[in-house]
Amino acid sequence: MKLSEVLGMEVVGASGAHRGHVIDLRSSGEAEHGQPNAARVITEIVIGRVTWLERMGLRSVREEIIPWAEVATVGTRRVTLKNE
Repeated sequence: MKLSEVLGMEVVGASGAHRGHVIDLRSSGEAEHGQPNAARVITEIVIGRVTWLERMGLRSVREEIIPWAEVATVGTRRVTLKNE
């Protein structure tokens, strides 16, 4: 799976409650510039709830940063967290 496929996925808690959508993935180390690194380890997932106000630029997205260790599964349509 490519990292770009995870962006925009729905994020739910362990019970299935909606938490938001993936808006970014973060890793430690220097930024890559045209040199993909297959061994890069994701350390954090950034999620947010995006409504029409955010899409129109009238309000900034409220982000929540979650350690990657809290991710239980990444499916084809959603990311499930270990906890709520």
